[in-house]
Amino acid sequence: MQKICAAKQHRDGSGRYWRRSCRVAIPVVLALCLQPRLAYAGDREDCSSAVAEKIESGCTAVIGDAARTPDDAVKAFVNRSRMYASRAKFDLALSDASAALELDTRSVATLLVRGYVYQRINNLDSALADFQRAIEIDPNNPAPLASRGFLRLQQKNWAEALKDYDAALALRPDHASALVGRGRSNLEMGQLDKALADLDAAIAISINTPSAFYWRGQVYRRKGDTDRAIDDFSRAAVEAAPNDAGPYFARGQLYSSRGDYARAIADFDKVLSIVPDDKNTRQLRQSTLALQAEMARVHDKPAVAASPPGQAAPAAPLPAANALVDQAKRLYNVRKYADSIALLTQALAADPHNDLALRLRFLSYSKLNKLPEALADVDQLVDLHPADAQMLVLRGITLAALRQTDKAMSDLEHALAIDPNSAQAYSGRGLVERKLGKPTEAIADFDRSIAINPKDSNSYVQRGAAFLALHQFDKALVDYDQAVTINPLNDDARASRGLVLLMKGNSAEGLPDLNRALERDPTNQIALLGRGLAMLSSGQNDRAIIALNQVIGRSADDSAARILRARAFLAQKDTSNAMLDLNDVLDSTPGNAEALTLRGITRSVMHEYDAALADLDQGLEKRESVEGYFARAKIYDAKSDVPHATADFHRATELKPKGVFDLVAQAQAKKRIQQLSKSLPCGSAGRTERDGACL
Repeated sequence: MQKICAAKQHRDGSGRYWRRSCRVAIPVVLALCLQPRLAYAGDREDCSSAVAEKIESGCTAVIGDAARTPDDAVKAFVNRSRMYASRAKFDLALSDASAALELDTRSVATLLVRGYVYQRINNLDSALADFQRAIEIDPNNPAPLASRGFLRLQQKNWAEALKDYDAALALRPDHASALVGRGRSNLEMGQLDKALADLDAAIAISINTPSAFYWRGQVYRRKGDTDRAIDDFSRAAVEAAPNDAGPYFARGQLYSSRGDYARAIADFDKVLSIVPDDKNTRQLRQSTLALQAEMARVHDKPAVAASPPGQAAPAAPLPAANALVDQAKRLYNVRKYADSIALLTQALAADPHNDLALRLRFLSYSKLNKLPEALADVDQLVDLHPADAQMLVLRGITLAALRQTDKAMSDLEHALAIDPNSAQAYSGRGLVERKLGKPTEAIADFDRSIAINPKDSNSYVQRGAAFLALHQFDKALVDYDQAVTINPLNDDARASRGLVLLMKGNSAEGLPDLNRALERDPTNQIALLGRGLAMLSSGQNDRAIIALNQVIGRSADDSAARILRARAFLAQKDTSNAMLDLNDVLDSTPGNAEALTLRGITRSVMHEYDAALADLDQGLEKRESVEGYFARAKIYDAKSDVPHATADFHRATELKPKGVFDLVAQAQAKKRIQQLSKSLPCGSAGRTERDGACL
């Protein structure tokens, strides 16, 4: 021990710092020296090996060997701490890390190990403090930045995590773990191509990185490429630690979704062998078993023997209608709507007036947006139950989706005459009013619906959409928050909240909501709309159009998607396609202020100034907007109408922006005012009182 201290004193000069360290370290080392085992030459190699048993014995010997240098002791404590952490022996891991820091308070490796242990036990503040300290000590080391990035991933702070990984990769571009972390950050923020590029690079650098395969599988899953996703989850399962259930669970879900029930069950069994008490996996396994049995019964029916010539063929034996309906209900619950319809059609062939079968098939057709078929079923239900207010509401909503708004309102008014306290009827009427471009009247009906049934999350979603039509984003967010609180599984509410956050320019919070909705239902129309907006806002116009194509024509009201696609077309100077979308919106909702404004902008690009002004005047009369005033000001500017241009430019700077497009327009309006103020001669009469500009 004296040799160790002397050596350190020689390097340190004064020796004061090391004498203090020695006073702390001597009892620790002496206690370890009293162990019966002596250190051997191979102990250092064992301490640095990949075998846990060798690490423990080798590092313990190094720590107890007084002939070793302090650096050796620190490395031994760190390696043993890391080994204990991998075995979830967190108390022992923290003890070793603390002992190492007593020997060297500036050991970056020790701070990273202790920070990791704190992270594992959910002491995130202490973990962050250790990572921050490591970065301060060695700012050119990518490892602390990557570690802080993983902590921020755990906190779901995707944007900040991305910054850390960018910084780490700037220092070391081949840092595989940082590439995986950045890939996941991009995935969570909806940047699938960027995520894929990072994960491909990580795998190219280190082919045995299970997390890279796992997250690349999630990217492929999000892209809808099930085969590649399954391949990557399979590779992750092979490379991962034996107690990692994630790849098996993800692969099992995909097997189940494409009807490979035997493999799905095998994967869920593997998950349960690792985490026997996982309720979600048990429920998935049970539903998969039920689906496997049902599909086997449907597809394995015996063929009907051919009838002898001249005799009528006997009726094919049909299973009991109720049994088929039960099977179809299970399929409906797991979003297998087409399979559900096939069974329900069989049930209705046996019993044409089976009420439950008609209701369930109507819902399945509605989910698939097969509205004429849905209308046919709900017509039968209304015939069976002419005084049932709920059936009239369902038909009214279906008629509204088919743009038969007069018939829809007739059904809904009839429903309210039958049951004046029907929350569904008020909500349905509000939906039609919103579709007719009457958001204020719609909000009044949604208010009545919520007053009658405050636990219906869908009414909050619909009222939020009406507030959104008025560009009252904050009120819409309150309603979407309330809907998610009432029903955390309401994907439309979550996706709508993400969409509004994106419209406010808050992608860090908005994208995770959209991604979560799409993970549960890759066809969620609101979430797909949000993805299109995200791409449009980032200048990815081609990709925005592709995303929005998945919404247009597949939902009851695709006006928002058409307006966004028109913006993308306009950004590509494709005024013809932009006009097609905007005219379609205005044919169904003539008072849509945003569509009128955007059509005015499109016509101004086409130099049809008089028609453009007419549209912009009408749009601004419906609702004032920064974008509308700025667009009209540009037309007046082009026509050399300085007074009107000046007034509109100023109004564009005074209004509070309601969304990302207003923000862009306002910035351009301020820039134009500055340009005009420099180009006009200034006299006392030419200055305005508000800002001193020559306007």
